[in-house]
Amino acid sequence: MPRFARLFEAAAETLNAYYAALAERNIEALMELWVDEDFVSCICEDGRHLHGLERIRAGFAKQIDEQPSTIEPLDIRVYDSLATVVYAVAEAHRSDAGEKMVFTTYVMVQDRGEWRIAHLHASEMRDEAAGEFTDKLRKGRGVLH
Repeated sequence: MPRFARLFEAAAETLNAYYAALAERNIEALMELWVDEDFVSCICEDGRHLHGLERIRAGFAKQIDEQPSTIEPLDIRVYDSLATVVYAVAEAHRSDAGEKMVFTTYVMVQDRGEWRIAHLHASEMRDEAAGEFTDKLRKGRGVLH
């Protein structure tokens, strides 16, 4: 059993490395976190669909250049199996333009013994949902209560 506990801790390390790479504006570190396959995809919070590593790299490079941001995970739900981990995360995205609340789903797969991102889907929360979410956090209740 300890082997599995360590296995899924490594997936969390990949998620933390993603947040750090964005905060540091390090496109190389960010791209190292993606599985090296043609099927990778990213749906950005603004609705853009990026398929393949080159389009994902170009999309994140543009985002980092135009509007660097930091991400604070506020609520994380984890669904795991032996070869796949899915994180459903409510996040606060902060940049010079302000702050917005975003729901993001990260699908990670094992690739040569390491966890890599295979798909990312981000959706900006509507104001009403963001308000309800932050109210529940302030009251110390989980978002599913």
